Amino acid sequence: MNIEEFLQWFNSLGVHTDNVTVSFSDHHGFGLYSCQPFIEKDSLVLSIPETLFIKPSYQIEDFSGFEHIILHLLQEKLHPYVKFLRSISCIPSWRRFSTEQYPRQLTNPMKKHLEKYNQSRNKFTQYNDEEFLWAYYAINTRCVHFDMERDSKEQDDNLCLIPYLDFVNHSVQPNTISKFNPTTRSYDIYAIKSIEFNEQITFLYNPHSNVDLFIEYGFILQSNPYNQLNLEDDLQQILSNEQIQLFKSFNYWNSLEFYPGDNDLSWTVIKAIELSFNQTEWSPYDDPSSKELTKKIQEFVKLVQENIEKDFQRWATEYFLNEKMILYKDFQTILHDTSIVINKSTLVT
Repeated sequence: MNIEEFLQWFNSLGVHTDNVTVSFSDHHGFGLYSCQPFIEKDSLVLSIPETLFIKPSYQIEDFSGFEHIILHLLQEKLHPYVKFLRSISCIPSWRRFSTEQYPRQLTNPMKKHLEKYNQSRNKFTQYNDEEFLWAYYAINTRCVHFDMERDSKEQDDNLCLIPYLDFVNHSVQPNTISKFNPTTRSYDIYAIKSIEFNEQITFLYNPHSNVDLFIEYGFILQSNPYNQLNLEDDLQQILSNEQIQLFKSFNYWNSLEFYPGDNDLSWTVIKAIELSFNQTEWSPYDDPSSKELTKKIQEFVKLVQENIEKDFQRWATEYFLNEKMILYKDFQTILHDTSIVINKSTLVT
């Protein structure tokens, strides 16, 4: 089904789409654009009734809500929305290039992503790889959080697909906010700033880093304030197995990232670095106190820098040249900002 057929079906359902129109661009793909001369702040831009949501049926006990919707897409081949989804590409490009030597900042979350994917794949042995791949990513790239009012509060049990709403693209500077209206039983989009004619309608999917966006959706942004630099691999280079297990025993093996801007260094990162050279005096609860700490943190930043240089030199890609350039710039910016924070900080009092 092409876009014209899909829109003809959707418009026949009585949903008011007077404020917006669907358009396609090479850069953004399909998107939703204002077709009004001016949309005022706080105005209702679009409202989709709950009757159109595709929600989990929960008929199979060991299936998550996510997996129930996968089954729905695979079985329901005549539904106009499903037919339209089959006509477009939803699969992140990196899934087609598994032999690339991606940097560790990508390979570690890719591994976690694929573990989750394969857990679901093993439940659908009656379908071939391409069918399942399409269905999985049609949901993963388009689903919306929706409270299914069940005992489980897991993300994969509280979600749905909403036709037409999924034309709204992600932005870190969105012009709308979306939420479910329990009174009207509809998913509504409201303008959070004035919107001009032919301006793209956007909202913030989540505060995703470029690494997350690349893996989950297949795109990255030129500028993204939510970027972060994961340090687990780097910390494993300076900590012994014994020290790592000690650190984990206090539930500290989390928030192990550097961030852009003038954010303070993660307390758990500082404590991990302190543990690496000062285990005999290390306390899990006290603020770091070693006089060597600032020097050791600077040495650690240098190690992270060297690791990134090696990883990106090894990533000899032909397909992801732009993504490689942006991600490298992202990590360099974070390290630069971190160095400034360290130089300004008084880590030892």
